Amino acid sequence: MSAADNTAVLYRLVEELNHGNLAIIDNVFSPSFVLHDAHHPHWPRGLDGARQMVTVMRTAAPDLQLTVEGMVAEGDKVVVRWTFRGTHTGVSVSGTPPTGNPLTALAIGIYRFPK
Repeated sequence: MSAADNTAVLYRLVEELNHGNLAIIDNVFSPSFVLHDAHHPHWPRGLDGARQMVTVMRTAAPDLQLTVEGMVAEGDKVVVRWTFRGTHTGVSVSGTPPTGNPLTALAIGIYRFPK
């Protein structure tokens, strides 16, 4: 796939996740998915890990919306700068009870699309 094809996949992922379609995970993520996160070094790998990542975020903020702030693609890699916005109405991954407060998180993701 081209760099343009890879960015299109990520935009589709954002659109589907913003509408709560978790089934997109099986169509987009690889069975060899790995989350590299210093706060969660032992995150499960594969499709189960990808599903758990999205489920945890949507549990903490069921109204979660992802916004792509910037994207750069070259070869088989795409770097995305995201903003996550929602309302903290569920327990967070760290176990923090719901506050009802709005939340905003910024993140950068690096995605590799195997050939």
